[in-house]
Amino acid sequence: MGILQAVAFTAAESEAEDSGIGPGLYGLLVLIFLIVALFLLYRSLRRQIRKVDFDPEGVDDAERMRGHREPPER
Repeated sequence: MGILQAVAFTAAESEAEDSGIGPGLYGLLVLIFLIVALFLLYRSLRRQIRKVDFDPEGVDDAERMRGHREPPER
């Protein structure tokens, strides 16, 4: 890109900023879509986390990976 093209691009960019054109309806719709998608992902994540099997005995990860479990004390 030449120097003259860069200057022309910068000038055109500053004119577009002064035109008063904003995001409008499409920007609002995109924002609403993103909020709904985020809410649905949050609900899905909560549902998946509830399915995690929590071990109350406190077996650590190393023992779980070996498949070793000490027998319960009587």
